[in-house]
Amino acid sequence: MRRLLFLIPLFFSTIQVSSQNKQDDVIYLNNGSFLRGTIVKLDPGIMLRIVLARRDTLVIAMADVNEIRKEDVPVESDRNYDEGVKSQGYTFMADVGFGLGKLEGMDRYMDPAESQFSVALSLFNGFTITPYVQLGLNTGIEVWSKRAFLPIRVDFRANFIKSGNTPFAYLDAGYSVGWRTGEPGMNLGGATAGIGLGAKFRVASRHAMLLSLGYRFQQTREWVESNCVRSLATRDAHLISFRIGMMF
Repeated sequence: MRRLLFLIPLFFSTIQVSSQNKQDDVIYLNNGSFLRGTIVKLDPGIMLRIVLARRDTLVIAMADVNEIRKEDVPVESDRNYDEGVKSQGYTFMADVGFGLGKLEGMDRYMDPAESQFSVALSLFNGFTITPYVQLGLNTGIEVWSKRAFLPIRVDFRANFIKSGNTPFAYLDAGYSVGWRTGEPGMNLGGATAGIGLGAKFRVASRHAMLLSLGYRFQQTREWVESNCVRSLATRDAHLISFRIGMMF
């Protein structure tokens, strides 16, 4: 779990960098025209050298310059977006999740449940079918105190309104490969499912932050011995899950 916790700051620093809009240097000239690109040399009061978007380099006398600004790079028209909202096409999301709940005892009616805390990294690869519907495959890694899982789930998401800022609902189900500290094999996972509500907030022209809260179910198995016979027993976990991530 320590290794996974170490990756979380890296995850958020990547989000911060990727969500920042790129900017150009824009030179407004005295004749009313302008040039957009990157200033590579500036001699105040004398001249400047600018590399344009098409990679041409120009030298401009400062006497001809009216104003220099930093402006966001214009967003090119994209048929996958309608009024700034993604309406179709490939969609990628990444999030960090934290779960808190109970793992049922071996005998759910007789044995006490165990408290569980989980940390997860999840990746959604799928498609935006309409501005309201997204469907894809969710994979990642989840770590508990003595267990770890590699889940693969079908993930359905529904946006409530056609906007860059919208509440949404999600529903996912699948199977997790799992293992336990001190136990051989990777067959100690089981069925997994989740349901919840969230909110999407646009943070850049093509990026959005995602926050969600929901319920998650996870089966896990472990070896038990009874009457000198060793077998796998199934236990169910029920967790409240909070997730924060980005849509790209």
